[in-house]
Amino acid sequence: MLGISPDRAILNPLAGVPLGHIAKHAATRTTASKIADSAARRDAACIERYSLQDQARKLVPHERVARCGRFLSPQQTAVEVLHSPGDKRAHYSRLERCGSVWLCPDCAAKVSEKRRIELAQAVAATVAAGGAVYMVTYTVQHHLGSDLEGLLDKFGASQRWMTGHRTYREKICPAYQIFGGVRALETNHGCNGWHPHYHSLLFLSYPLDAAQLAELEAALRALWARAAAKQGLAMNEHGLSLRATGGAVADYVSKYGRDPECSPWGIESELAKSHVKRARDGGATPWDLLRRYRAGDVQAGQLWREYAGVFKGRQQLVWSPNLRALLGLEEEVSDAAAAAVLPGDAVHLGWITLADWLIVLRYGQRGHLLNVASAGDWERVRLFVADLCAMRLADRRRRGLEPPETPAPLLPPRQLHFFASL
Repeated sequence: MLGISPDRAILNPLAGVPLGHIAKHAATRTTASKIADSAARRDAACIERYSLQDQARKLVPHERVARCGRFLSPQQTAVEVLHSPGDKRAHYSRLERCGSVWLCPDCAAKVSEKRRIELAQAVAATVAAGGAVYMVTYTVQHHLGSDLEGLLDKFGASQRWMTGHRTYREKICPAYQIFGGVRALETNHGCNGWHPHYHSLLFLSYPLDAAQLAELEAALRALWARAAAKQGLAMNEHGLSLRATGGAVADYVSKYGRDPECSPWGIESELAKSHVKRARDGGATPWDLLRRYRAGDVQAGQLWREYAGVFKGRQQLVWSPNLRALLGLEEEVSDAAAAAVLPGDAVHLGWITLADWLIVLRYGQRGHLLNVASAGDWERVRLFVADLCAMRLADRRRRGLEPPETPAPLLPPRQLHFFASL
């Protein structure tokens, strides 16, 4: 990893434990292994988010995502590193955030987790009151070469026509006691071009039996076909599907598996995190396109740039009016606010000077640095950055350049009050 000492870059929870102690307590090895595997997946996900964000910056250099997590916030002169003892993670503070769920892998992860928790609370409240929650997926026929923006505009118009129609409001909703819904937008790209679709949760006052469920699906399908036709779109047998969830937020969605950083992937994750999952059957999510671009696929980069221009500014998750209040949820915050939220137990760990931060950026080590800092040991962070600075110096010497001015050392935690006054 860029010549950085492995013991500084990778935190091994078993490092330094005598072999005899490990052998004596071999029964705990399985648990320790699971913990290590979970930490490794979490660390890899952190590195991947920043790597993909770097690819997005190359493709849309004038968008806010190009500054996100890189540029200091106004009036700030150093990067603050925080540590959360509860989940043993580290976080950056005093940096700009774009809050884009569409363009930024890092902000998308933070925002979608906040939304997932809210949806889980909504589902739990409905089930506790004797109700039930069902998921509807809407899509239309699409083909290679379809204009994404035009397709998405018609798709959205179809959805608005359907939910605003008298048949839906005055017949379907009262008949099945549907008192609200939450709609999520996503898209991927495959052999038939762009494939936008909606996942919608329907909140009902009571569970449906199999016959009622089939009746509701037939009614929704007929209305969705009319709505799509109004916009010149067509649907086939896959155009609408209705799934019973049993109200359990821990239900698995087998085709998408699990999110390795949280609880099992249930219906709340399907809605809130649908845009950050990986596609199947050879298709590509927006993040998959960034991965392919990183591997040298120029066309994937062009597709992602098209996607970014079309989806920028659109809402990913939409709640029906008054549903949050009805279920006892707090007022919804913006994506930008959700992306900026830090854990309540996060405490100051240390400062990174601007000179050192520029070197961290140069070598693409933002994710690795957070993984090192997740141990809560500032000395490890200091040594990690010292390695990067030494690499920078060696690089300049190889190119016959004069050594740069010695950057100021990382400030110790006790200088927090001094920097706060600047």
